[in-house]
Amino acid sequence: MDQKREIPTCEVCQQPANQICGGCKLVYYCSRAHQKLGWREGHKFKCCAFKVQVSEKIGRHMVATRDIKAGEMILKEKPAVIGPRMSCAPHCLGCGKKLEPMKIEDKYDYFKCSLCNWPMCGAKCEKSDAHKPECKAMSDRKYKCTIKYEKRDKNEAAYCVISPLRVLLMRYTNPLQFENILSLESHLEDRKDTPLYLVLKANLVTFIIQVLGMQADEETILKVASIFDTNAFDVRSPDGSKRSRAIYVTASMMNHSCKANTRHIFVGDDYNMAVIATVPIAKGELITTTYTQSLWGTLDRRRHLKTNKCFDCECERCIDPTEFGTYLGSIYCSMCNGPFSSETSEKPMLVSTNPLDETAAWKCEKCNHMIQGRQMMWGNNALSQDLKKLNKNGPKEFEEFIERYCQTMHTNNHLIVQAKLALIQIYGNYKGYTLSELPDHLLTRKIDLCHELLELADKLDPGFTRFRGTLLLDLQAATTMQTKRDFETGKITKALAQDQLMESMTLLQEATNILRVEPHMRDALEAKIQELSSQLDFGDEMPNENGVFE
Repeated sequence: MDQKREIPTCEVCQQPANQICGGCKLVYYCSRAHQKLGWREGHKFKCCAFKVQVSEKIGRHMVATRDIKAGEMILKEKPAVIGPRMSCAPHCLGCGKKLEPMKIEDKYDYFKCSLCNWPMCGAKCEKSDAHKPECKAMSDRKYKCTIKYEKRDKNEAAYCVISPLRVLLMRYTNPLQFENILSLESHLEDRKDTPLYLVLKANLVTFIIQVLGMQADEETILKVASIFDTNAFDVRSPDGSKRSRAIYVTASMMNHSCKANTRHIFVGDDYNMAVIATVPIAKGELITTTYTQSLWGTLDRRRHLKTNKCFDCECERCIDPTEFGTYLGSIYCSMCNGPFSSETSEKPMLVSTNPLDETAAWKCEKCNHMIQGRQMMWGNNALSQDLKKLNKNGPKEFEEFIERYCQTMHTNNHLIVQAKLALIQIYGNYKGYTLSELPDHLLTRKIDLCHELLELADKLDPGFTRFRGTLLLDLQAATTMQTKRDFETGKITKALAQDQLMESMTLLQEATNILRVEPHMRDALEAKIQELSSQLDFGDEMPNENGVFE
């Protein structure tokens, strides 16, 4: 189906235009005079603080066109396309909500679209704009989905066709957006002979060409699938009921860094992405995001990026054997730290002789002791599997894991850190371990863990990051409870208690500055601040188990 290319119009007079704004590259003008007029009338407050450039070394990338403040929103963008993950439990193709079966006659099953038979929420979602094009493509060919309820949370591989299909249908419904998506990096050559893409070649390509009869070639179909794998962002609703993947064309221009200077959130039912600076970004500096986990060690991060994003990361963190002095992937040297070593001295560490080569040997920073890179990988993988198997309903096994390996691994080793993070989440939040139920030594334990991880965050994930914000909230609630207990037992005076509450308020205000952009947290944070503020002159009253006053 052919469609004429859309002609840009002037932002001021709406006449045909060919001069694009050099800052945001999103609006057009018919003349220099109208560009100046548009700037004065408000575009200077809307024009984005970045531009997309191209270089031979790193390809397309995003740079700041002016100084950007920490906490400033850099970009807000609608998803070009959003759809289910390649394999997932049944989700509604209209709203993306994870589906629960209903009793139909004498058995359980999902509500089904009356035309194509895909599981849906109900009749309203069946008629949604997101589902209509694919539904028509399938029902016109008399195709009926065969997914049925068998057991809870069973993943269905059939969903692998939906997201690529939505892009391919844009060739007819939105050709400009289709071209924008196809211009993104795919890394198809790196993927096409992998086991996954051999399966896609057999299933996805067959479905698009033979079942639906669409005019698309194998290369384009697989390229679309690969573009999703390379560029899609994982989109989740705050309550966890919806999980999708989406492509944001402009946001995809951001380069990856293992110490990124932005974070992103999703706003509203349409999942608009807001990109927020986590630290000050100077004019001309790269604007970066991260495609991995900041608390993983270099071995795991680089392997994940190579496998899932098809590139070898060489950022400043990856080339540093100590990961900015955190030793996140390191273990103690067994030769220097033997049975006769001094416990009070700094324990020498094994660090990689070449962090960009996972097979490179690891050498002690003090002596000449070395171990093979393969040995480090095996040990890391084995302990990662042990960590995944721990009982997540209580702290016991996480505490035992830390105790078992604290003489072998650095206190900041990423596996130890992940166990510590789990404990912070358990202490103060889980049944039987709420703040009011925690004994004094466990309350102190939570506070100490928060301080340890905040020091780590300042080096690896600094500024206005979600990680720091949630740690500050946990620390504020725990320290407020500790103040309550110390005051009630007479350990501290009223004046000292009030000083400590002021420190808690400082923590809460910093956490609020970071997290208030999260739509689901804004009201709760503001209420918490107001409640704590109103009771700073508390007399004999003290805060409740949540760190605020009754």
